[in-house]
Amino acid sequence: MKRKVLIVEDHEGFRKLLGNFLSKNYEVVSARNGLEAMTLLNKGVIPDVIVSDTRMPELNGAQLLYHLRCSGMFGKIPVLIISEQGKAEEEAFFKSLGAQDYLSKPFNPVSLQDALGKMPFA
Repeated sequence: MKRKVLIVEDHEGFRKLLGNFLSKNYEVVSARNGLEAMTLLNKGVIPDVIVSDTRMPELNGAQLLYHLRCSGMFGKIPVLIISEQGKAEEEAFFKSLGAQDYLSKPFNPVSLQDALGKMPFA
């Protein structure tokens, strides 16, 4: 049985690209923003790991991470943040919110696969 990854990304093309790449090894579910991700979680779609963008409408990556970590039900789900900023300060900020890992865009898809392989799945 494949582990489930929730991709939270507002850019449709990039979301589909990530989904296609990861679907070889994972069951992939996707959301356009943090609000849609929280809706999926509340409907019982519980992933083993979440891969989230930082800048999205309605509920961004930081807000999503905050809601996850404050939740008794979803607080232990590992989160990998992907960002186009790539600044050390931003990486430290997201890790302080509880992200397990951080990748800067653009990145090699193999780097994403490697990072997910090191994740402490829920």
